[in-house]
Amino acid sequence: MKLSKDKQQAKVLTNLSIVISLVVALSLPIVYAVVSYQGLASSLYFKARIKAHAQSDIITTLPNTWMYAENRIYGVLEREPVILDNEFVQLFDENGGLIISTGSKIESWQIERSYPLKDINKVVGKITVSTSLSNLYLDVFIVSILGLILGSVVFLILRLLPISALKRISDELYTEKERAEVTLNSIKETIIVSDAEGRLLYFNTSAEKMFGNLLFKYKDENFTELLRITDNESSAKIESTLVRTLDSKKITTCNERSVLSTPSNLQIEVEERCTPVFDSKGALTGAVLCLRDVTEARENLKRKSWEASHDILTGLVNRQEFERRTTNAIKKANNTAVKYVVFYMDLDRFKVINDSCGHNAGDELLKQLTRIIGCHIRGGDTFARLGGDEFGLLLENCSEEKGIQMANALLNAVDSFQFFWEQKIHTIGISIGITVINRDSFSLMDVLGQADSACYWAKDQGRQRFCFFKESDVQLAARRSETGWVEKITGALKDDRFVLYHQTYRSLKGEDATSVHLEILLRMLSEDDEIILPYHFFPAAERYNLVAEIDRWVINKVLSEYHTVKELYPNKKLMISINLSGGSINSPNLLDYIKNKILEFNVNPEELCFEITETVAVKDIVSAIEFISGCKKLGVKFALDDFGAGSSSFGYLKQLPVDYLKIDGGFVKNIEHDLIDRAMTETMNKIGHIMQKTTVAEFAENQSIIDILDDMGVDYAQGYGVCLPKPLLPDNKP
Repeated sequence: MKLSKDKQQAKVLTNLSIVISLVVALSLPIVYAVVSYQGLASSLYFKARIKAHAQSDIITTLPNTWMYAENRIYGVLEREPVILDNEFVQLFDENGGLIISTGSKIESWQIERSYPLKDINKVVGKITVSTSLSNLYLDVFIVSILGLILGSVVFLILRLLPISALKRISDELYTEKERAEVTLNSIKETIIVSDAEGRLLYFNTSAEKMFGNLLFKYKDENFTELLRITDNESSAKIESTLVRTLDSKKITTCNERSVLSTPSNLQIEVEERCTPVFDSKGALTGAVLCLRDVTEARENLKRKSWEASHDILTGLVNRQEFERRTTNAIKKANNTAVKYVVFYMDLDRFKVINDSCGHNAGDELLKQLTRIIGCHIRGGDTFARLGGDEFGLLLENCSEEKGIQMANALLNAVDSFQFFWEQKIHTIGISIGITVINRDSFSLMDVLGQADSACYWAKDQGRQRFCFFKESDVQLAARRSETGWVEKITGALKDDRFVLYHQTYRSLKGEDATSVHLEILLRMLSEDDEIILPYHFFPAAERYNLVAEIDRWVINKVLSEYHTVKELYPNKKLMISINLSGGSINSPNLLDYIKNKILEFNVNPEELCFEITETVAVKDIVSAIEFISGCKKLGVKFALDDFGAGSSSFGYLKQLPVDYLKIDGGFVKNIEHDLIDRAMTETMNKIGHIMQKTTVAEFAENQSIIDILDDMGVDYAQGYGVCLPKPLLPDNKP
């Protein structure tokens, strides 16, 4: 086979040499003849044109009789330019009649060129110059002989080239081709080569295993229909990288979730990479598709990912994943009205069983108990093993009431559970600590600390029970170390580590571009400049009588920056609302303090509004009325906050001389779904308007709620759907 191939190569080289030699031998006389003929024709035309121009004077002076001036015409023909021996010149009139000729008449093959004679723009005749082609034929014959000689020399040179060198080059190319094919067949990846139209040119053995014998059927045919790629999660069809590469002429890679459906109905998870192939001129000639089977690799990755976020023994989410999901829940609750409930659960008597019966018994107990508890948990909730015999539960979109129902269900399930081991029956208990995640929740550490504290208190109360974390509970409050907050609050007041935020209202009576109404919000900065929300420190401030000092700090800060805030809203009327606590209302000289600060900072009192909650007003309504009346004499407005939260809201409203009525957000936030809350909100708004109060709806968390409030005729909306809390001044600490 190799010898036959060499003979074929020698034959091809011989034929190629003959062709090249003939081309050289024929092209030389042909090119010479063409060039010489064109040169001779150009020369005759030039002479005819010159002689025609030389006759113009005669034609101009004798327009009607010039053709009879033969002597003059003849003289011009002889002189301009001089006629050669082998040239023959003839002059004809406009009718083609010969007037005169000069030179030797040519009897053999000849070439002639003419040029018209003109009298101004009128053609009155022509001059024809002709010459013999005999000299050209002779020259072409001589050049043909030279061409044959040159062609023979070229043939000898080409034929005598070292064919061994060409053979060596051919062998090297063949070896490279064989090496490439062996290499491609030895790798695991599927390699498929196509031309620019997607026709199959080459495939390796891995491709045969993946697609079967169908590839042979598609040889030199478009085979893109075999590349059925889908998304592993959505099952949506994905265009193959081969098609995308041929269209874009760029390297393309596959979706990380790509699955190939083979002709034998196998589902193979693959990675695709396709590279275009170009020729020396940059034109696309095809593409190389590489398919890699990553089914096992992705399974390993999924398994490792699962193991990183789950407990191997029970299959539950582990502490790290539970904390991550709880952190996300805190973020979501801070920006929406969604509530979460967190359980911190600790098994009772587990250590006794684990120590007396062995770790295998303990492991089996945990697995059985996990299945028992798991039967009572909703699909969207997160059940986690936090470590040892501690478990966590994150209930999404869950109220306190539903959380209590879930806790009772779990207590009953564990209480009725009996663990059999080595012909003995063991019982176990569980203590559950519960806390709620809402918009006021601060951090993961804070939420888990609340649940852990509640769980610890449940154990102290006798185990096999649950305890709900509440700030008002003295025992739990003590466990939160509120005395530590006293020190932090005192330090923040001393170091001026409180910052002011604000939230604007939205007028529901049409766009009011002439006024801005905003409520001041308070934040505390830790020593590490971390933002601390009021619900963390305010209970301790109220319990240890620090709220009056905090309120005075806020009043002083707001009024001192009053004019700076005014500059942010030029040509607009401001209404700045400041919250006051019950401790401040009853503190001595607060009214005088406010009056002095208004004078000190030259504040317009009509742009100032104080807010007190309904609970504070009812607790000491006489003091509240006196304080409100005193502020109104200064020109300061007043707002009653959280209206509707009390049991006798409408009864005492007539007694309080407030300007604004702020409807409690507990009703407003549910008006989309709760008809009773909607009716209560509408009733409070109507009563407020009857009593000529401006109504403000709190907890307007989205546009749907705002639209409902607008339909009710509420004056202002306040909440996250209107404005998120933000620093009062742009240069405030974040």
